[in-house]
Amino acid sequence: MKDAVKDKGAGAVVHDFARAISPVSPETFFAEYFEKKHLVIKRDQPDYYRDLLTIEDIDHVITQTMVPSANLQLVNNGNGIDVDDFTMPNGYVDPVRVSYQFARGSTVILPQLHRSLPKLSSYCRSLETVFSCDLQTNIYLTPDNAQGFKTHYDSHDVIVLQAHGSKTWKIYESPLELPLRSQAFDPKTFQAGKVIETFVLNAGDMAYIPRGVVHDAIATDEVSLHITTGLLASRWVDVLVEAIVERALQDPALRASIPPGFANDGFDKAGALETFAALMARAVEGCDPQRTLDGFAHEFRRRRLPVVPGQFLQSNAADAIGAGCAVSVRPGLIYTLSRRAKGDAEEVILEVYGAEIAFPGFAEESLRAAMTLPQFTVGDLPGDLDEAGQAVLARRLVREGVMFRV
Repeated sequence: MKDAVKDKGAGAVVHDFARAISPVSPETFFAEYFEKKHLVIKRDQPDYYRDLLTIEDIDHVITQTMVPSANLQLVNNGNGIDVDDFTMPNGYVDPVRVSYQFARGSTVILPQLHRSLPKLSSYCRSLETVFSCDLQTNIYLTPDNAQGFKTHYDSHDVIVLQAHGSKTWKIYESPLELPLRSQAFDPKTFQAGKVIETFVLNAGDMAYIPRGVVHDAIATDEVSLHITTGLLASRWVDVLVEAIVERALQDPALRASIPPGFANDGFDKAGALETFAALMARAVEGCDPQRTLDGFAHEFRRRRLPVVPGQFLQSNAADAIGAGCAVSVRPGLIYTLSRRAKGDAEEVILEVYGAEIAFPGFAEESLRAAMTLPQFTVGDLPGDLDEAGQAVLARRLVREGVMFRV
């Protein structure tokens, strides 16, 4: 299986976005499905996602770790179970009462489980490199013939991986295309339209549901476990608003108050509307889209937490890295390289994990090669760094959590 990567030393499959949607390619996904229509991939491979999540993993988390009440939810046919019905006085989840509620038809929801399960964390990191956005991952364990949430839509796109059992899904006519977060689903005003597709996700299958697509799901005659990953992407409207705000920091006309009395009956809007049109044109003309987009990218990189297994051991052993040592970039890294002046010289800046790591400008070619190669041997990098210089570079990158010694 060419799209399955083995985890070094563990023999487990490392799941990334390409494998999650195989045999559909990422190029086809973005051209034909992303924000356009739902996608269902059927496989006759029930163990396809077993290396990512199992019921045994869920049992371990609930019954053998101290789960705070905020990290677990129970829902039964659209109705949330009161947290006091499954929580101990100390604020932790009672696994016995959770099991009891599950036996009575409640779906167990574990939000953000990727923060504590390395396998899920690795998968989510790979999605972040593809989508450049934050993720919201929920795990749903549903009893046979039970339903957690009723018919609804989400205000974010979701990728669903069926890890165990099966669920019957229905897709309905969807009146709202690509809703904003402020247009979140409201059950009080919602009425489902006509069903346009019904399908069953079996273990090893997946589905992509764009935001705004109305759907529901109910477990079949077996327990269902699936992973739902929400893509909390920035929208163009977010970028446009930020661009105007940035422009207002430079242009006092955009900071002026709207006319006094505008809320009164009989207010003459003509002048205000002319001013609005003029200011909008002025704002657009003065915007710097590259600066705004760079700012969004920088902010995403800044808040992305390092996931660096073994960093204490790697950092402690970094002094031993020398010529002939093999070093590799950590998977799922999101970074940029740029140059800037420093006195009469230049330095190259590696921006990663919210930090800026500076290197001499003459190290750029070697650094770029080190960051792009799957693995390199100290002494074999191109550029102006000799063996000793490459060893210094490798040790620095290891200590910063950017690389690890193989």
